[in-house]
Amino acid sequence: MSFILSKINLGVFWLLIAIATDVLSTFYSAKGNGLVNKFDQGIALVLYIISFACAAYALKFMQAGILYVLWSGLGVIATALLAKAFLGQHIDMAGWIGIAFIVVGLTIIAQFSNIDV
Repeated sequence: MSFILSKINLGVFWLLIAIATDVLSTFYSAKGNGLVNKFDQGIALVLYIISFACAAYALKFMQAGILYVLWSGLGVIATALLAKAFLGQHIDMAGWIGIAFIVVGLTIIAQFSNIDV
C-alpha cells in the first residue's frame, strides 16, 4: 500500500475533517447567538454530526487515545484563533501561554508517547 493511502494517513485525514467541522460548528454556534439565529444553529448542528461521524470513522485507523488528544488540542487552538480572527474575541497572555502548553503537550505526545487505548 502506498504511503499516501496508509492507514495512519487515512486516520489523520478523517481526524482533520472532524476537527475542521467541529471548529466550524463551534464558530456557527457562537455566531448564532444562543438560539436566536436558527439558521446558524442549524449549520452548527449539521457540522457537529459530520464531525462526530468523521471522528468515529477515523477510529477505524487510529487509536482512540491519540485521536481524542489531537482532536481536543488542535480543536481548542483552532477555535481560539478563529474566534480571535472572526468574532473579535481577545486572547490575553495567559491564553497564549495556555495555547503554547497545548502545542508542547501535543508535540510530546506525538513524538514520544506510545498511547494505547
